[in-house]
Amino acid sequence: MTVDTMLGRALRFGRRMRGRAARWIATVGGALVLAIAHAPAQQGFVTLKGDLKTSAWWVIADFEPFTTEVRGIPANRIRKDWCKATEFREDLIPRELLGADGMLGAERSFAIEGRFDGSATKQVALVGVYQECSGKKGRFILILDQPADGKAKVRFVSAVRTDHQFGALEKGKDNTIVAWSCMDCDGISVLKWDRKKRKFDWLPEPDEQ
Repeated sequence: MTVDTMLGRALRFGRRMRGRAARWIATVGGALVLAIAHAPAQQGFVTLKGDLKTSAWWVIADFEPFTTEVRGIPANRIRKDWCKATEFREDLIPRELLGADGMLGAERSFAIEGRFDGSATKQVALVGVYQECSGKKGRFILILDQPADGKAKVRFVSAVRTDHQFGALEKGKDNTIVAWSCMDCDGISVLKWDRKKRKFDWLPEPDEQ
């Protein structure tokens, strides 16, 4: 066998190997793209424990938190006994549950912005689900400062252990924050900045006044 023949075979072998490697990379890359394209936002975040024919979805919905921070704040800095906390977002809830208009159809939201304490600093109020390290779950409401430097600061936190974790928010009169435990009911609570106490506090219920 001449040197030229050996060199030719070596070159052809190299081309075949490069071709196979290229096809393998293309196949794997295509599979990854396909997997990402078809991956759901978060499987298992919402589980319905009941019948939609007899109950509204938010009544029978059970939420499973899967993040360890909220807006960059670690869950255990919000409450020491929290291991997980996930704020509600429309993209985490199936569209067939929210409806074509989403939360906008009910004029409510999972997060609202404003200057709720009357200062120059903007705040965001949001609602979500938390899980204690013991496994207990519940609903939380947070009010965070959003200063110009972008570092969120907790101004208010309310947490309730419950099997009914759904919640929504709405801007009320006089810079108040209206908290709903459903999409369509009379069960609301109202948060307002108390100038004398210099903190956010729940307004008393009408029958408590």
